Amino acid sequence: MQVPLFLAYPVLAHLAVELQLPWLQCAAVLCACAAVFYRALRAGSAAAWAGLAACAGALLALQRMGGGRWVLFLPSVMLPALVLSAFAVSLLPGRVALVTRFARAMDGALSEEQVRYTRAVTWLWVVATAALLAVTLLLIAFASVQAWSVFANFISYSLIGLLFAAEYLYRRHRFPQHAHPDFIAFVRGLSRYRPR
Repeated sequence: MQVPLFLAYPVLAHLAVELQLPWLQCAAVLCACAAVFYRALRAGSAAAWAGLAACAGALLALQRMGGGRWVLFLPSVMLPALVLSAFAVSLLPGRVALVTRFARAMDGALSEEQVRYTRAVTWLWVVATAALLAVTLLLIAFASVQAWSVFANFISYSLIGLLFAAEYLYRRHRFPQHAHPDFIAFVRGLSRYRPR
């Protein structure tokens, strides 16, 4: 159910823009919130359910004040900003690059070449998410809301997916001597990763 919630967000957000339906704006953002906190919600966490209810209340209040459209912009800015900060902070001196941590959690010990490679891939994700965030902010500031919506809800996710798949294929080619899970198993392994 988590994946459908994530997938519903960009579709509902774009429809809210195109059809100019305020209730769809609320539904889109609530889908994004429910997807992010899905495991806690499913586990019956009172805090997660209270947070979702508070989010719904805040959305309704913003709608009544005429600021509902701005709520749609938040996920397109906050999600890449959070991803960017997670990758960038892991590159600080004395820290282990985030992709290196992913690789160690899935594959165990890494060679020095693999450590260098995974650090470079972490840098790649920093640059990519920074570029996506910059384009999103420029579109919010200077373009139509429809142009922002097409980029933020479809193009940016497609570019992330392409980068993710391309890096996976390149890594299989670069390190053929190492066992690699198939792509679906790789994605599942990443989704189960929990930072220590």
